[in-house]
Amino acid sequence: MSISYTSIRRIQNSTPLRAALEANIREISENLEEENSEPFWHDLGRVWFHRAFPFDAPDEFISVLDKDGKEYGIIRHIDDVGEEAAALIRASLERKYYAPEILSIENVKERFGYSYWDVTTDKGKLSFTLRDTFRSIVKVDERRIFITDIDGNRFNISDIEALDRHSYRRIELYL
Repeated sequence: MSISYTSIRRIQNSTPLRAALEANIREISENLEEENSEPFWHDLGRVWFHRAFPFDAPDEFISVLDKDGKEYGIIRHIDDVGEEAAALIRASLERKYYAPEILSIENVKERFGYSYWDVTTDKGKLSFTLRDTFRSIVKVDERRIFITDIDGNRFNISDIEALDRHSYRRIELYL
């Protein structure tokens, strides 16, 4: 089954889905409290974290997965687990969701179905290539854009209106 960026965006903006997720977490918590008032520890080994709402609520609803992708639970808010664990979770999520901020677009060339970009980011000057440029650029909201290159690297433009005039003209065609 394939999920497009558009369908993911619809899911993230879905208030009923978020409310259902919160209700499910409350129900699970209440059932655990009824069964055993003492907290218990279970070593899961190596775990991975995944944000349920990476754009709207990056510190809420953090899914805990094992190496096979089996979900063990959801952390309601990162701050609920204590400072040391929260710092480790944030570091893991920052690596997973790493996306340099594009500050200006120096050049865009199209050739044989690919577009070649030279940009300045908060991490320095970078070059990357997009295949099917219109599908590689995802508009998150009215101002924010994510760009995914052919290698799966992600780049962020948090406010397209804050770009200089020349940069905006280079990306305007794809919006």
